[in-house]
Amino acid sequence: MNENLKKLGIQKKKGKIVNFISPHLVIRHKPTKIEYTIKKIKIDNGKPIVYAYRYYSKPSSQKKVFITIEMKDFKEYEPV
Repeated sequence: MNENLKKLGIQKKKGKIVNFISPHLVIRHKPTKIEYTIKKIKIDNGKPIVYAYRYYSKPSSQKKVFITIEMKDFKEYEPV
């Protein structure tokens, strides 16, 4: 997943935040099959932290659940 993130993002040097050109970059948590949309990536001490979200399970709900994914957990996710 790390290589894919580097190819798809652009980095702002000041805040060390990577914003994506594509607003619908989706990843899947392999064990649960839950899909998340990547919001941004922050570089902290040289290590990327992914900020992603998914919508609540109610079909009409627009509420989002946000998660952070550290580099050590990248192996648990795959691109969709």
